[in-house]
Amino acid sequence: MEKIFEDWRLNSKNKDVENYLFVRSLKMQDAKKVDKLSNQLHDEAFNKIDCLKCGNCCKVSKPVLDNKDIVNIAKHINKSVEQTKEIYLELDEDNDWTFNSLPCPFLGINNECGIYDSRPKDCREFPHTNKSGFASRSHQVRYNSIVCPATFYIVENLQKYFP
Repeated sequence: MEKIFEDWRLNSKNKDVENYLFVRSLKMQDAKKVDKLSNQLHDEAFNKIDCLKCGNCCKVSKPVLDNKDIVNIAKHINKSVEQTKEIYLELDEDNDWTFNSLPCPFLGINNECGIYDSRPKDCREFPHTNKSGFASRSHQVRYNSIVCPATFYIVENLQKYFP
């Protein structure tokens, strides 16, 4: 696991453009094959990587929250929806609700999530590498490759299948 983190720390930013161009090139491949391989590599990555050793996604990214997410968080922290919005949330430039601070206000010591059982859908699904349409999300994959060692691992290893 440490080798994966070290490789990500040393290379993710330097290989940003190269990896972005690679992910964009996947649009020319069989989408089902790309999704199958990205799913396999997703499972492999998360069998090797302990997110609690990193927590970078919670430190540098703000998930978009829908109404269901906000209601679930409010219930979890025993506050009203209005109080939750006032204390923890803001509307971003796209008029979407998101957390009002970085790192996430619910990120605890040892990178543990204080609302784990009620965390937003964006957090539950992060880094979105096991969803269909991997190749069509090149901008998201690009950003997540810099933020998340698992995404970087997946992109790097996909290149073995699509040289």
